[in-house]
Amino acid sequence: MSKTNEELSKQVKVLQQYKNIVDNSSIVSKSDKFGNITFVNDKFCEISGYTREELIGMPHNVVRSPDTSSLVFKDLWQTIESKKEWRGQIKNVKKDGSNYYVDAQISPILDDHGDIIEYIGIRYDISELINPKKLLQDNIKIMNNPFLVLLKLEKYATYENLYDEYTIESIEKRFEDTISNYLPSNCMFDKHFNLGNGEFALLKDVKDGDMEASKKELRLIELQQNVKRAVITVNNYEIDLSIIISFATIKEDIYENAKHGLSKAQENRKDIIFANNLTKQAKQTAIKHSETIRMIQTAINSQNIVSYFQPIINNKTNEIEKYESLVRLIDENDNIISPYFFLEIAKIVRYYNRITNIVIDNYFEALKKTDKDISLNLSALDIEDLDIRNKLIDLVLENMHIAHRIVFELLEDEVVKDFEIVKDFISLVKIYGVKIAIDDFGAGVSNFERLLDYQPDILKIDACLIKNIETDQYSRNVVETLQEFAKKQGIKTVAEFVSNEKIHKIVTDMGIDYSQGFYLGKPAPL
Repeated sequence: MSKTNEELSKQVKVLQQYKNIVDNSSIVSKSDKFGNITFVNDKFCEISGYTREELIGMPHNVVRSPDTSSLVFKDLWQTIESKKEWRGQIKNVKKDGSNYYVDAQISPILDDHGDIIEYIGIRYDISELINPKKLLQDNIKIMNNPFLVLLKLEKYATYENLYDEYTIESIEKRFEDTISNYLPSNCMFDKHFNLGNGEFALLKDVKDGDMEASKKELRLIELQQNVKRAVITVNNYEIDLSIIISFATIKEDIYENAKHGLSKAQENRKDIIFANNLTKQAKQTAIKHSETIRMIQTAINSQNIVSYFQPIINNKTNEIEKYESLVRLIDENDNIISPYFFLEIAKIVRYYNRITNIVIDNYFEALKKTDKDISLNLSALDIEDLDIRNKLIDLVLENMHIAHRIVFELLEDEVVKDFEIVKDFISLVKIYGVKIAIDDFGAGVSNFERLLDYQPDILKIDACLIKNIETDQYSRNVVETLQEFAKKQGIKTVAEFVSNEKIHKIVTDMGIDYSQGFYLGKPAPL
């Protein structure tokens, strides 16, 4: 063999090795000038699910996903027909309908005259690098009856506070790798996905008729129990796990429903929630909220945010001694709307401050029209707002001659962000003779430590205790205890929700100073 032939033989062997390396790591195809497939390697057949015989002679769009924009392929063809190399990421579809993603490099092959004779494409599977949520949704699309379960590591926020990022990732990876071990034998899934932030998805395509939610819930409860019993070791830490679960079985909006369910389960502290139709319900709620927002806007612009006043009766004299100011909205049909139906929405869309300013103005105007005490409901949100706080202080100073009839009633259902601001405000207004009442005491976040800080003049005993006082001995005992405590501290008491004569007699006999409720008078214009 001549030296030239030896060198040529070596080059052929090297090229063959290069080809083998490319074949083992890359998805390779060739096509003619019209895009019809003339060659595919084993890797192409393996990932697409087609045989070589099924592919040869077919156009490349046999694996094209309809989700990929036609503009991508227009750009591809314009580039390679101009004898340039095209690079980009493409979403393809397998023979079974599932998707895969490739990083593609398509190059024209030229003859000695510089004319295109064929095209070669070299691609790399990047499916695992694509957003797992996207992969999950791609798989849902090709299923007839998807059964989707979203899981959340219940203590994920705690892990973030306790461990470094590497340990947290290790916990997630370990759970992902072992999740099949926790599944009941009759509850296997085709695929699972790590969605990040402690969330995971399980997915399967179930047979028609195998969609009964109650049976699935029982299996998933068993999954929860199995996880709870497990302890995993990560980086020498022993970690106990617990999960919350949301599942859905209707294909339309299935991921959105399950995601809503997971949020709802966390908010309501539920272990598991069946999430079908939650998205539809959320959309209906959003429509109602939009209507409420429009109603609030109209009422503000037309000066139909008004104050009603409910009488508070002295239990010894049976005379009206005080009033409570209560906000109302008059809608376009002259309906009187309770704050229950609009105030929380107003907080979200920033109309709350405008309503509060109107109510404060109404309140101080009302004080001039009566010689009775009037109480004004204030939330922590109101007092913590600098403009509202300054307005209240200014109005108290302007009305010093009637400050002894001003009662600021602090709502007990509010979370205080800056307790010192609230405490300082109370101390200041009390100097000028303003009285402080605590609303809804005896339920919710009520506590006796708060009494020491606020030094209230009046305790309004929560409606949930008063309304059951006829029949519930526990409620009666609590009210008696609160009344006895208040009496020793020199604090006046008001029974809320007095709805009939019998309740009124019970609270009067207990020694409660005042009563308020529909039996004694409904809210009305002053």
